[in-house]
Amino acid sequence: MKKITLLLNCIIFITLSIHAQSHISTQSHQAQVNQVILSTFSDDYGPSYFSAGDDGFIVKWAEDNQGEHYQLSDVGIKLITCSPTENLIAVYESDGGSVNRVSVWDWKNLTRKYQKKFSDSVTSLSFSANGTYLIAGTATVDGVVFIKTNTGAYVNKVKANTGIVNYTHTSKTEKTCVTYSPTGNLAYYNLQNGSLKQRYSIMQGLTQTLMYNNDIFLAGVKDNSIYIINAYKGNTVASIPANNPIILSTESDFNLYYLEYDGRNNYEIKMIESKDTNSVSNPRSIKTMRGPRGESVITVGTKDGQYAYFGSRNGALYKTEIESTITTENLSELTEDTYSKIYGMAAGESDFFFLTADSIYKTSFDTGIVDKVIDSGGETQITTFKDNQVLLWSKGTRNSVNLMDLDKKTSVRLFTPKNNIQSLNICGDYIVEIESNSAVNLYDMQKKIFKEVYTGTGIQDAVMTNDGMMYIAKSSSTNPKVPILKVNPETLETIPVNVKGNVCYALSTNGTTIYGINLIADEDSGALNTYVFSYNTKSNQMTNLLKFSNEDSEAFTYLNGNNLFTNIGKNKVYCYNLNTKKRFSYNRSASIPQSICQNQKRAVILNYNGSISWVGTTDSKILADWYLTKDNQWYEF
Repeated sequence: MKKITLLLNCIIFITLSIHAQSHISTQSHQAQVNQVILSTFSDDYGPSYFSAGDDGFIVKWAEDNQGEHYQLSDVGIKLITCSPTENLIAVYESDGGSVNRVSVWDWKNLTRKYQKKFSDSVTSLSFSANGTYLIAGTATVDGVVFIKTNTGAYVNKVKANTGIVNYTHTSKTEKTCVTYSPTGNLAYYNLQNGSLKQRYSIMQGLTQTLMYNNDIFLAGVKDNSIYIINAYKGNTVASIPANNPIILSTESDFNLYYLEYDGRNNYEIKMIESKDTNSVSNPRSIKTMRGPRGESVITVGTKDGQYAYFGSRNGALYKTEIESTITTENLSELTEDTYSKIYGMAAGESDFFFLTADSIYKTSFDTGIVDKVIDSGGETQITTFKDNQVLLWSKGTRNSVNLMDLDKKTSVRLFTPKNNIQSLNICGDYIVEIESNSAVNLYDMQKKIFKEVYTGTGIQDAVMTNDGMMYIAKSSSTNPKVPILKVNPETLETIPVNVKGNVCYALSTNGTTIYGINLIADEDSGALNTYVFSYNTKSNQMTNLLKFSNEDSEAFTYLNGNNLFTNIGKNKVYCYNLNTKKRFSYNRSASIPQSICQNQKRAVILNYNGSISWVGTTDSKILADWYLTKDNQWYEF
């Protein structure tokens, strides 16, 4: 009989407490900017604003154009709102599919207060006028969700189903809430008893909706036109043609400002003046500008009393004064693409190798010298083999796997995958490769033989042990209904391993014991918990080492000697000593940790933004955060 042991008294629980620091620079976002909003924080010195992007970063920009960068998520941040009374921000994170999360952060301490998961997309996010509630509009018939800002508790403030809502706004007293639905409903609710006060049928399908001029007008965009509606009566006051308009005004503005773009490189800031409660002026040009186009086009913007701020598709930020001019201004980027992103790293005997988009560099913490070793072929992954040899490959592609000798500066193509590479592990003289969640392949480095060992569905990872057996991590929802399989690569005999769990992944091994991640559903609630486990292949015994009381399907494990590293919980890297059973965590940098590697002297963490963090191997101290500049020098934060 195979034994499964769950040592509950030995499991170390991972919490979400985060101790981190931001970094200050003019670096741009690494992906599209999705929102730009003004800061309402009381301790701001001069005008400041936030930008949020698909790179998962929030940046707080100061008057001197320096940005305080911090990565909140490993998926895109689609919406952000700023509390009117505290140093809190709320963000909506989404991968465009199953991941839909709203979280509230204390920006001063860079700590997350709480997080809420949604089954459907969130279409609007705002704080109530006095910051009492966080209000999320959702793409469901239930519509608006009210969350108590301080506690994270849900509150039933509206009794009726509002339907899909993409804009919410409360009165200054927080006694009334107004919502706009893309179906054309403008509805007012009494937040004291939850009843509907008034509903108007207005223009359908408006986006960028905004109440302004003391809540008299509602503005929105549809089909290259700006519509202005009297929010008290529900009638359309004006319909104004506009090319690709971006509304810049905030709810405190008396007039409506917007940016117009002709599809080439010409931008124009225009203003529609409020005349009375039922009429507005024709648009008046404030200033014209030449700016970015194509993949760099401006996508979002906002304004305060003096400046307009813009975010673009390629992650750049722009800023210009709002003042009438008769000349055309060249819109200058205030951000810089200062750093070369590091995509992968591998440990050498005394140095480390870092892979950028086009080169391999060698360096160490002790020397700080950047030595370009050789040009690369655009690969995104580098894996140590032996004798100063590395494998170069690209995850999610069919590009070939190459062996590069860094001493001789030669490269040999080993094999070309049939499908996209999902993962690749070195196990002695073998390469274990997974393709498209459906095939496990084995490449013999000595005999130069490529062999398919197993095919199926839901495959996550695989490693080989010293006895020549292969262990495959998979989803237990596919046959056979277990999360780990044992396969003989010679005979192809497949044996289900008697382990419970929903899905296993992120395997590493010392040749006799396998370490990895296991998602297990709670028997009562059905909620998934994430465990770091060890599996002894001799005794067939599994032991859970660490537990994260939530789902983390992207965590890694990395084994070096007696140190087992993991980023379970996403925001930190943990080091678990297999001998002493003690663990500690590294304080994270401005970016979320992605992987780690170690040699005899040092360990280094690769972060999602392509920076690295040097760390010790016996304590939680971060030695330095390094960014590789465009001129191949290290810049330290």
